[in-house]
Amino acid sequence: MFGLGVSVAMISSTRPEIPRKPRAFGLVLMIDRTAYSVGPIACDPVVAERAFRLRKADGTLYDVRQTGFGPECDCPDFLFRRDGIDPVGCKHIQALLTYGLIVGEGVDAGTHRKSRPQPAD
Repeated sequence: MFGLGVSVAMISSTRPEIPRKPRAFGLVLMIDRTAYSVGPIACDPVVAERAFRLRKADGTLYDVRQTGFGPECDCPDFLFRRDGIDPVGCKHIQALLTYGLIVGEGVDAGTHRKSRPQPAD
């Protein structure tokens, strides 16, 4: 009642439940003219802060992870030509860094990698 002798009935508005379909999300990353589907993968926090799997149309997989020493990839280019040698990393690392999927925190500007600790003499 509002003091005017008028009563107001509260109407409860219940909407019918709308069945929701699960949504599928996907991310496609183009590196040169090659498309890679990208998805996060679980990783042990002791080993890496985050990790992503890149899949080419032919089924080839590459895992890229953000470690305490900087980004790492399991592609042959990174493993045999760049790991510990080329601070920029392979094209997979460069692409994920460019789009912010992995970060270069604590990494020297322009190099994308931290230096690994040297063994004690």
